[in-house]
Amino acid sequence: MKIKFQFLKFWFLAALFVGLFSCNSGNNTKKPDNAADSVDAALQNQGEETFYLIPSPEDMFAFTQDSKLKYNAVLLNPTANAAKYNDTKMRELNFGIYSADLAYSAAFGKYQESVKYLQVVRKLSDDIGMSVVFNEALAKRIENIIDNPDSLLKVTSDAYYDIVKYLEKTGRESTLALISVGGWVESIYVVSNLVEKYSQRDVTIQRLADQKIIFSNLLQYLQQKSKDPNVKSVLEDLEELKKFYDSLEVIKVEKKVQSKNKTTIVVGGPTRIKMTDEQLKELRKVVTKLRGKLTGNAN
Repeated sequence: MKIKFQFLKFWFLAALFVGLFSCNSGNNTKKPDNAADSVDAALQNQGEETFYLIPSPEDMFAFTQDSKLKYNAVLLNPTANAAKYNDTKMRELNFGIYSADLAYSAAFGKYQESVKYLQVVRKLSDDIGMSVVFNEALAKRIENIIDNPDSLLKVTSDAYYDIVKYLEKTGRESTLALISVGGWVESIYVVSNLVEKYSQRDVTIQRLADQKIIFSNLLQYLQQKSKDPNVKSVLEDLEELKKFYDSLEVIKVEKKVQSKNKTTIVVGGPTRIKMTDEQLKELRKVVTKLRGKLTGNAN
């Protein structure tokens, strides 16, 4: 069975997905009606090929510019921690984590912080054999940007896509798996801790709930690579988060259809993943514990 990778764009402004960007097949910008249907379509209609959706930290944070979320540097993994990551597993996981921190800083236009995290990501790229991606040309691109969030996001996005393509080309899918886990977990950790108050209509909370689909897909990819001992151990670390997302209810969305003389409520069709106030608190608790373990800061 042939495996391909697709980049997943998280549509935080109107719906979860903008579309799927494939290394091999170009862009598709049609907006699906809901998260579950879009992923099902992507995964079920590929014939003999298996597609895995690779979440990008840049996509996770792109919506923050148009939301009420605030920048909080305390949530980031301190750059000083990078010196203590001496084994391959921790370096690859935290390459993803620091990439997410870089994207988060860039999304809020924090130029100095972005450069600082770029330096850490670049050092880790050397340590895990990816200096060909984070080279001098990339460093200069960021250094030449002055307080422009859109440009910062564009550069970080381009770099992340180059990483995925490079790891796929060189057969380093296990490395890609750990980087993806690190970046995704850090993104969920940051966003969930930025939400100050629960509201059933809060689009950010809905986006966190919708990650049930992304997480399920990410787990499938990790399971494909579970012969790697590092991937296997991370799968075990993710078990508690898996139980949490499995507990989220997928409900049918009611639609009001207006006719000439009356309004009819139709149940069926699109679905929505529901997250309650208590579940948001539980997510924050579970992902904070997991993130502490991935960064080597577990209590």
